[in-house]
Amino acid sequence: MYFTGCRVSECVAIRRCDIVNGVVVIRKDTTKGKISTREIPIPPELVKAIDKLPNENGYLFAGRNGNGHLTRYSVDKKLRNVCKKIGLEGFSSHGFRRSFITNLAKNNIHMKLIMKCSGHKQMSSIERYIETTEEEKLAAVSTLW
Repeated sequence: MYFTGCRVSECVAIRRCDIVNGVVVIRKDTTKGKISTREIPIPPELVKAIDKLPNENGYLFAGRNGNGHLTRYSVDKKLRNVCKKIGLEGFSSHGFRRSFITNLAKNNIHMKLIMKCSGHKQMSSIERYIETTEEEKLAAVSTLW
C-alpha cells in the first residue's frame, strides 16, 4: 500500500492483470469515488515480490479458500495485531497512505501530481494528510534568518 498510496479497499481488489509493465492500475470501480482509474508505477523489486505470490484466483490477496479477495477489515485487523506484537501502537492500514502522501510532499513533489497519484480531487484533502515535525517547522522558519 505504501508504494501506491492506495486505500486498503483498493489494494485488496488488485488483480494480477492490473499490474502491467511495472505499473499498478487502480480500477475506478474499486476507488472511493468511482470516478477515475489511476496508474501508479511501482519499484521493480515489488513487481518481483508480487510475481512470487500464489495465484489462487487472480486477486493478489485471495480470500479464504480462494474465494474473492480479502476484506479491508480483515487486512486492517491483521496489520494492527502484527503491529501491536512488535510494539507499534495506533498504526493502521491507512498509515501507509498517509506516509505515501506525506513523503511525496517532503520530496517536493508538486501537489497536483500527489493528487493524481492518491486519487484526491481537492488540494484541501491532501493537506489533511501531510504531517510535519517541530524540526521541519524550525528548519522552515530558519530559512528567513
